[in-house]
Amino acid sequence: MKERASIVVSIFILTLLVMGTWWAADYSQRAVQIDPPSRLTHERDTWAKDVILVRTDSKGIVIHRLEGDLLEHFPDDKSYELQAPRAYTLKEENPLTVATSKVAFIYDEGDRIVMRGDAVLLRLGDAERQPLNFQSDEITILIDKDLAFTDLPAVATSGRSRMTGIGMRFNNATQQLDVFKSTDVDIAPKDQRESTEPPAQRANP
Repeated sequence: MKERASIVVSIFILTLLVMGTWWAADYSQRAVQIDPPSRLTHERDTWAKDVILVRTDSKGIVIHRLEGDLLEHFPDDKSYELQAPRAYTLKEENPLTVATSKVAFIYDEGDRIVMRGDAVLLRLGDAERQPLNFQSDEITILIDKDLAFTDLPAVATSGRSRMTGIGMRFNNATQQLDVFKSTDVDIAPKDQRESTEPPAQRANP
């Protein structure tokens, strides 16, 4: 009988301890002020001045070069902002191109660069072609594909040829320039090429 009473008392005490522990834990959670999670805002976490970024091929040869006055990194979207950018494409098999603007926004670990504010892409001339000047308020460059395009009004000039329109794409690998909604086209006879892909008007400057 005494053993049974001892067991009952032990269970009762254990129950009280469990309930007391649960109450203490619940009280602590309600009593302690928990800070809300910090909100991720578009604020820079690192920066550098007078930067030069290069990308090389499998042989270690520089194929892309990006320069600027001030580079800032923003962790919320993993983007970079570059002031007074100068972007160079240096692939041996393609003509040299130089792109400039007031500011550039760099995404996808450098694969996509948005040049904004008086954006200009210049493809230098060679023995077969005259220089090509491609201008718009914003030009997006896809580094791996060697493409430059805009959906905004743009002007492209090469020698005596001139195109103005809304939406342009330049493929530096094929040297193809597409104008998707032209407002004025003046192509020199030697630069004219027939196209079977409307609505784009094409030229090989």
